[in-house]
Amino acid sequence: MAKLRLRTLDDLDKRYRSYKRAAAVVAELTEAVGGNPSTALRQAIEQAAMLAAIADDLVARQLAGLSVNLDEALRAGNAARRAARAVLAMRREPEPTERPGLAIARARWAEQAAARAKKEESK
Repeated sequence: MAKLRLRTLDDLDKRYRSYKRAAAVVAELTEAVGGNPSTALRQAIEQAAMLAAIADDLVARQLAGLSVNLDEALRAGNAARRAARAVLAMRREPEPTERPGLAIARARWAEQAAARAKKEESK
């Protein structure tokens, strides 16, 4: 028996549609989680992408009339969907940004408060 080797997305042949589909899912999920994911999140993204590629392959085979267990295809699709949902649940919350109009209003309020304070000092 040959050595058992764990496979990753990088081990796939880049000429096949399955790799291209998985790479597209990786890019989409990476963008959805805000770019530059951590190592653990990157691994989860790649696993979700490979599950999506497997599910797509099984469904395509079923539609082509090949002998595919429909239960297996449905389970693969559900696993891919749950994996993608789990990845999206791990994304970081966006940092709140101040709206430009609010920044201008706050600057005006500060100017008005300074003018009032200066006016009261001169009395």
